[in-house]
Amino acid sequence: MSEEEPTGDEPARTAPAGPPSRDDAPARRAAGGDEAERLTAAQIDQLTPLDRNRYADLLRLAAIAVVVLGHWMVAVVLHRDGELVAASLLELVPQAHWATWVVQVMPIFFFVGGYANAAAWSSARGRGVAWADWVRRRARRLTRPVLPLVALWVPLGLLLGWLGVPGELLQLASQVAFVPAWFLATYLLVVALVPLTTALHRRWGFAAVAGLVVAAIVVDLAHTAGVPAIGWANFVFVWGAIHQLGYLWYDQRLPAVPWQGLVLAAGAVALLVALVTVADYPVSMVGVEGAERSNNSPPTIALIVLALGQVGIVAALRGPAERWLARPAVWAKVAIGGSVAMTVYLWHMTALVLLVALTHPFGLWPVTAQVDGSWWALRPLWIGLLALVLALLVRLFARFERTGPPRSRPSRVRAMVGLAATVLGMGLLVAGGLIDPTGRLTAVPLLPLGLFVGGLGALGVLRADPPLDAPDPADPPEVAASAREAR
Repeated sequence: MSEEEPTGDEPARTAPAGPPSRDDAPARRAAGGDEAERLTAAQIDQLTPLDRNRYADLLRLAAIAVVVLGHWMVAVVLHRDGELVAASLLELVPQAHWATWVVQVMPIFFFVGGYANAAAWSSARGRGVAWADWVRRRARRLTRPVLPLVALWVPLGLLLGWLGVPGELLQLASQVAFVPAWFLATYLLVVALVPLTTALHRRWGFAAVAGLVVAAIVVDLAHTAGVPAIGWANFVFVWGAIHQLGYLWYDQRLPAVPWQGLVLAAGAVALLVALVTVADYPVSMVGVEGAERSNNSPPTIALIVLALGQVGIVAALRGPAERWLARPAVWAKVAIGGSVAMTVYLWHMTALVLLVALTHPFGLWPVTAQVDGSWWALRPLWIGLLALVLALLVRLFARFERTGPPRSRPSRVRAMVGLAATVLGMGLLVAGGLIDPTGRLTAVPLLPLGLFVGGLGALGVLRADPPLDAPDPADPPEVAASAREAR
């Protein structure tokens, strides 16, 4: 690796279309906290492998920022008839539905995840790692940051209930706080299927994506026709198809020049308009309370079309973005931000609940009866306060992102049982919250929580950190977190 620092005029020192390096350990020595403060931007840049896909890391971090700001913007608290009323901006301002074409960026997560998982599984196969050990490692990396969230909310809810706070209000608050975990439940399923989906990709390429798209269309039609429960199959078909697009990026089979990406984006927008105006799909790309149909829950083909548009824009911006990321000062910010990205994502709704609870009931924040000019004028200050609360939470809980792999347990049955229990338990907790006011024995939802914790135990998530070994190429850049590896 060259000792010279690249300038903005020099070519990027990465190979974004190729697999991340297996020997990624040096790049993980800058992951936030006190370790990051002892490294300069130039040192972080030099510790990053030449073939690290910096653009993928930027996309992941930017998508999380959009999700956080989007959730904070749509959360509305109004004062009506002497009571505080929680609502969504999408319910109150229907024109905002069109804005979801920009702020619905979950497809970016799955697209980048496809790229990262293709690299990780290829590396794992080359090292002879069994599927069970690989999926346990991915599960540990993804779900360990959830533990402090659950550990805070369950006893806090019980304490507040004992102090007289209504159970229904506590259930709603815990649902809001835990709702980001839906992504992890879905993504874990997609990750578990990577050996199968990469095999389909190697055999069929674009046709594998097309097959999932056709399956999603069939499910959409059946769901619209009233076939019960079938719509939920699209959590696999829709998000799986978008994840499959990431394999195409890994193989350098996406648009290579900006104009091709822009053509793809324009075509996707045109098709999305047709779905909304002709096929009667909802305008909003996220769920709207009380709406008859949703593009998000369960997901529909509209999200795949939206993903194609986003992939086109990503392809068009790739060149300038890579040149920008070649600057050490820029890359250092992305690397350190990426090292706490999961903590930011998981805790941003808790920050919202805490700030609302500490201000609105006590008259410490101006409230209105509707979304008007004064409501909009106060948004920047409100977002700033939320960012401050979130920063404090990240400072406290980011350490749970910096974890080593689980002990080797190559049992497929153990891994599959653990995965199924974790996904089912997490899904039930997302739907019902971490507090159950209707519980016969306790306000804790024992069955979902038991499934979730038991599943994590089977996957090795609950064990203390063993010594770190070769890092997973699907991990975030963590360019300072593992400085302890060098000691």
